Amino acid sequence: MPEYDVILAGGHVLDPRNRLDGRMDLAISGGKVERVEPEIDHDLASEVVDVSGKWLMPGMIDTHVHVAGSHSTWDPALGYRMLAAAGTTTAIDFGGTPETLIDGMQRMGSGMNVGGLYVMVPGQTIPRDDPPPAEVRRIVSEAVSRGALGIKMIGGYYPFTPEVTATIIAECNRQRAYIGFHLGTKESGSRLDGLREVPALVGNGRLHVAHVNAYCRGSIKRPVEECEEAIQILTARREHYVSEVHQAVPNGTSGRCDLHGNVEADVARNCLKLRNYPTTADGIRQAIKDGYASVIREKDHAVVYVGGREALAMFDELETDCPLSFPVNLPATAFHLTTAKDRTGEFVVDAIATDGGSHPRNIAIESTMALVKFGALSPLEMATKLSWNPARMFALPSKGHLGVGADADVTVIDPAAGKATMAIVDGKPIMRDGRVLGSGGRLLVTEAGRKVAEASGLPFQVLDLTSSKLYAGYGG
Repeated sequence: MPEYDVILAGGHVLDPRNRLDGRMDLAISGGKVERVEPEIDHDLASEVVDVSGKWLMPGMIDTHVHVAGSHSTWDPALGYRMLAAAGTTTAIDFGGTPETLIDGMQRMGSGMNVGGLYVMVPGQTIPRDDPPPAEVRRIVSEAVSRGALGIKMIGGYYPFTPEVTATIIAECNRQRAYIGFHLGTKESGSRLDGLREVPALVGNGRLHVAHVNAYCRGSIKRPVEECEEAIQILTARREHYVSEVHQAVPNGTSGRCDLHGNVEADVARNCLKLRNYPTTADGIRQAIKDGYASVIREKDHAVVYVGGREALAMFDELETDCPLSFPVNLPATAFHLTTAKDRTGEFVVDAIATDGGSHPRNIAIESTMALVKFGALSPLEMATKLSWNPARMFALPSKGHLGVGADADVTVIDPAAGKATMAIVDGKPIMRDGRVLGSGGRLLVTEAGRKVAEASGLPFQVLDLTSSKLYAGYGG
């Protein structure tokens, strides 16, 4: 009787935790890693998959995606399959509710591990934008009991006062609920000034700073100077923050305007100001005509960017309440923040995420492989940023590495093409050569969300966030 379910044979294994960097065979049984050695007898396996010439790293963990929530021009659940096609094995949603997350997994899941944060949108997911402390306490408690890992604030769209923002962070810390923040309050923007505000908001607490590069687009200082200041802020009190960057040039934002034709979202206003467009509906129309702005929509069962007349027609048809994209994320900024290290040699920004999912920018592997080819990152450092650090951020001790007993989640990369060719979860392929094979998936919850996970009918895993990088050693 075969000893192993499958052997991935002859690949170049990259495992920063266990310092593996070389050609090896990897044996899997029961969804777990059994052996990683230079040669394993192939007769001991029920199946042998030849991955010679390929790189094998612990499954990619995308710490910031969008697969839940609601959009006017596409179904966010398309993102489950878009992520799997890009080589992702685990993803954390930063923009929905547990109910929409679970619904999407049931309808269009791709076999990934998925958890999510409860997004705080006044008038939609919470009653108002000035909740008192008692109401914040209830919102956080109910969010995790409904199956969320914690809370997401989106200050670039729905900012709170600094006082309310600080209260939300403190309450999440108190309950050890995860807390992610797209920066900005009613006294700052989704720019460098929003990052400058963070130390006072966090105090002695903990915070996940989302997409650091989004605050370094040259709105206040030169981009390189904004990067340097961002690095200084993050390194001054390293134990208080975890963070990520994304590397796609296009962003995602909202074109919604008020009754007077003024753009509502701070992010969209910033994008228009960068090129001296009026922050109005007419400013957006002109940006579309000039090719600076695109509309995001669903087309042929995928989410794409469209421009020109089609984009203008959609913007007007949807009465400005339309998802937009601007090419404002600077490659030099992403490069600088991705590779920056502190005096101990640790990365300042923990992870490379996509801010993608159902946004068509799931390029973390391709863009990071480009940095490897350029010599800015080593292959092991790539695996650190895409898998090992993310696993620590979200308390996934059996993921992010390929040690014996680890979850058999593996991303296989073709180094010549610079992209993922296979994604494996629990020892089973969920994607091969761009074709998504998986369905459903495993739901990630805290203990408070166990009952919801059981009722969902999905496989699930309970995370102990007190051991996450966010809260490890935190005694507040």
